[in-house]
Amino acid sequence: MKRASGISHLKPFLPGLETLLQDAEVSEIMVNGPGNVWVERAGRLEPHEAPALTAPWLHRAALHIARPLGLDPAAKPILDARLEDGSRVAICTPPASPEVAITIRRFGGRAFSADDLVRMGSLPEDILEAARSTLASRQNILVSGGTGSGKTTLLNALIELLPEDERIVAIEDTLELRIDRANCLRFEAGATLSETPVEIRDLVRHALRHRPDHIVGGEAADLLQALNTGHGGSLTTIHANNARSALSRLASCAMQAGDALPWEVTCRGVVDGIALVLHVARRGGRRFVEDALEVCGYDAPTGHWITAPPGAEPAMQPDRGTHTHPMEVNA
Repeated sequence: MKRASGISHLKPFLPGLETLLQDAEVSEIMVNGPGNVWVERAGRLEPHEAPALTAPWLHRAALHIARPLGLDPAAKPILDARLEDGSRVAICTPPASPEVAITIRRFGGRAFSADDLVRMGSLPEDILEAARSTLASRQNILVSGGTGSGKTTLLNALIELLPEDERIVAIEDTLELRIDRANCLRFEAGATLSETPVEIRDLVRHALRHRPDHIVGGEAADLLQALNTGHGGSLTTIHANNARSALSRLASCAMQAGDALPWEVTCRGVVDGIALVLHVARRGGRRFVEDALEVCGYDAPTGHWITAPPGAEPAMQPDRGTHTHPMEVNA
């Protein structure tokens, strides 16, 4: 993904948002249109008064962000960019939106360790130990959750559990992970010198040529085949509503990615590729691991996943009826 100017450079173009842009407690700034601003701070949404932020100012801000990337919002009304500090900006302009809409996701100021998350009550200690055991046995973990639920934060913490002397290849839409390892190779999707962007699945295939011990990041559907080719102890993510639906969603996305195998075969590939699902949620301003499931099997006749909480006896569990056909899975 191409980089635009730093976040401080946006202040002259977004009157009324200057204090928000320099407030480290603000994680997201959402501009729905002229004067219509919302802020996420400490996990809670609140409105922000910005009467000076008119339509012309928003248009100028969109141009200011787009021009360093060689883009024109009039020709491409949907734009994703990364600022110099790592923050992400999403812009939608007319005719794709009635008004210019800008959402800025701030780059986090601090990376939390697994022990930090335990102390904060975001990660139960028994689930941390289950994750540690899974990675130590060179099995793979799937982190699921909604947008802004804390998937990246948890992924960062779990990376610490990987052996220091082994090689990590990280694949991301946008470089957000904080990996303090000398032997780590990082790939970013979307980077291109032509009209065709580099896709995550392209980077997954390429990553296998760089001798990874562990693959981290990426959308799980694109990584599923790689997870079944001897790269145990890897970590990946998926958007899902709960831990069980994450498995069906993973199988559904894998089938839609092309070269699809039959549904049952795909589900068995999920079982082979994923040993533990950790589901993160955001509620009441808190982000926390809400559920953990060991993946034990798939029962084709009933269409049920066979799962269990870590350390418990496995049982067949339905996923709200979404077990027999990939198109039934809720996004």
